[in-house]
Amino acid sequence: MIGRFKEKGKRKSQRERKEPEKRKLRFGRSLMSRYMILILCAILFVPVVLPITSIIYVVVVNNTSKGSQAPYGDVTHITNLWSKESMKLDEAAPAQIDKRMKQLQAKYPKSSMYRVNEKGETAFILGGEGVEVSESPVNGTTMTILKWTLNNQKKEETRIPAVWDVAHTLQFMKEANYRDPLTVVSFIGGGDQNKGKGFMVIEVPRYLLQKPQSNWPMELLYLGLVMTIIFLVFIVMSILFFARIRKRLIRLQTAMITPGKEGIPLPVDIRRSDEIGQLEDSFNQMVYQLTDSRLREREEEQFRKRLIAGLSHDLRTPLTVIRGHMHALNKEALSDKGSSSLARMEAKMDDLSGLIDNMLSYNLLASGKYTLKLEEKDVLRIVRETAAAWYPVWEKEQFDIDIDLPDEPLIWRVDEQGMRRILDNLLQNVIRYAGDGKYIGISTERIQERTALVIRDKGPGMQHEIGAKGTGLGLSIVDLLVREMGLRKKVDSSPEGVRIFIY
Repeated sequence: MIGRFKEKGKRKSQRERKEPEKRKLRFGRSLMSRYMILILCAILFVPVVLPITSIIYVVVVNNTSKGSQAPYGDVTHITNLWSKESMKLDEAAPAQIDKRMKQLQAKYPKSSMYRVNEKGETAFILGGEGVEVSESPVNGTTMTILKWTLNNQKKEETRIPAVWDVAHTLQFMKEANYRDPLTVVSFIGGGDQNKGKGFMVIEVPRYLLQKPQSNWPMELLYLGLVMTIIFLVFIVMSILFFARIRKRLIRLQTAMITPGKEGIPLPVDIRRSDEIGQLEDSFNQMVYQLTDSRLREREEEQFRKRLIAGLSHDLRTPLTVIRGHMHALNKEALSDKGSSSLARMEAKMDDLSGLIDNMLSYNLLASGKYTLKLEEKDVLRIVRETAAAWYPVWEKEQFDIDIDLPDEPLIWRVDEQGMRRILDNLLQNVIRYAGDGKYIGISTERIQERTALVIRDKGPGMQHEIGAKGTGLGLSIVDLLVREMGLRKKVDSSPEGVRIFIY
């Protein structure tokens, strides 16, 4: 009881020492938290990542497309520029106006510029690069013709009359709204109140003003490519997440199925403090407990062996003395009752001696110190000799003896003394536990394409509780010897009896 309480106290103290080691996992170290972050990224992929990607794409496209914009700006830029310049020239002389127009034409060399004075006369013309300037009479009126070669190789003409009347002005304004190049007309000084000073005109090819049209298929392709890259990154992250978990689990599985020197798996290194790390820690604790159990088992086995050897040695000395006194009593004149008691004492002494021999044999077999000399022997001859030695005992117990062995030898590779010990133990068990059946049978049968030795009785069977139940050392020794000699044993037990097959 005291030892049990000490053991309980020891286990309790061990639990108390281990409990503080079980710490809660931090949010960032838990596999669950990492998985939730991964799922959260997947959920926010469309509503968050898609707008961010679109914004980044638009910014990048705008920044990279600045160099590809129209070199002269857009229509609004040219219109506002021309209006502002005409307003600045409100008080300027004609020579100053022409000079400013030349400066503007140098800035926009592919444009054409001309000025009409307050009398309606064309006072100044700048043709520009790539523009052919020529004069030709049209319907009795001298016209200055500007011939344009546009970006699509289309030819356009601008007819500038020497003197502007109402018809020419209306026709010019009508054509200017729809044709290429872009035509911007502005009164010098700006506004309608200063139209008496004349007006100035600028013509710019529209291909120099138009922005490149958006290529929506390519933009969609780029956007889809970015989305695909982000989606692939998400998939790769998911695969790496579960691949690491799988790798760690396989490493733990390998450690579980790989035994060490003692037949117990070796502990594993704990690399992360997450759920798998806790599992690895539990596995290591199990390994340590198994190792401790194996050490305790070995210590107990050594103690048991020493105890058996000591008890056997200590018991043989008093048994020898008792046998000597019993032998002396046999020479004395005893009553019938005394002789019967003495005979029973001798029988029990023989049983005790046999038990001691079995204990020693079992101890030697369990420790591997029982040396077997395996040789090819005729097993049937050993069986006949053993049965002949037991024959008087069977007759004394009034057994029905049924021995049916073939004449042909049965050669097995066995240890002769070990085989005799197997037969002696089995036959002794028949007399001890199946004596009520009064039957012993020894024969051979074919089992699993091999010849097997069969020992049978007509006792109550092994399932039946026997009052004089023994220690089981005899059958344990039989099992050890059968295993060491490479044989097999099969037991067929029923209420009609027991059949033991050795093959």
